Amino acid sequence: MSQNRTAIVVDDEPITRLDLSQLLGELGFAVVGEAADGFDAIELCRRHRPDVVLMDIKMPVFDGMTASETIIAEDLCGCVVLLTAFQDRELIDRAGRIGVTGYLVKPVEERLLLPTLEVAMAQAARLREARRETEEMRRRMEEQKLIDRAKALLAKKENIPEGEAHRRLQKLAMEKRCSLVSLCRTVVEQQGGRGLVDRAKERLMKERGIAEPEAYRKVSRLAKEERISLEEAARRLLDGGKGP
Repeated sequence: MSQNRTAIVVDDEPITRLDLSQLLGELGFAVVGEAADGFDAIELCRRHRPDVVLMDIKMPVFDGMTASETIIAEDLCGCVVLLTAFQDRELIDRAGRIGVTGYLVKPVEERLLLPTLEVAMAQAARLREARRETEEMRRRMEEQKLIDRAKALLAKKENIPEGEAHRRLQKLAMEKRCSLVSLCRTVVEQQGGRGLVDRAKERLMKERGIAEPEAYRKVSRLAKEERISLEEAARRLLDGGKGP
């Protein structure tokens, strides 16, 4: 086991914390913190970002399962291994759902500690990589939706095929030395804003019987008086806010 692994031990019994810390030290772990409840465990994890957290389930103030859920959700450690006084299938299933990758029955047998930690760390690494890949796929899908939306808006505005719109966007991104995604985001935001203003003008023209220039002036006046953008002023008008 590498000597640079770090661990935090969480248990409300001092003698248990001492025993586990000694065992971990013998296995090459540096115990960077000990806690008697889940609240302190979370704070220690935020401070040290350990490779392993050995976490007792039953503790006062803040139980181990709840603390583990927070630690895993905030990605504050490499993995969490729960300590339990007895085997409980329901607890084990819940632990798995929140991302706990190992558990040990107390009193912890020395021969089981290292294999359990190795399996837990490996499994946590696989789960983390799977989440990363999922997020990357989601990001790419959102970016493609953004590009498709920008193409459609430009094609409609210029009355050109979407393929030509895509080529224009690519060329403009190169000229501006920015990514295609950032350019498309700007296009969508600008066109979306114009759409809001146009809808607000149409509503004012219909409700108040005024011409387009006057409707635009009212949207502009609201934006100026409230010190907000034209788009936000238009959104307020469309949401039922009273205009000037």
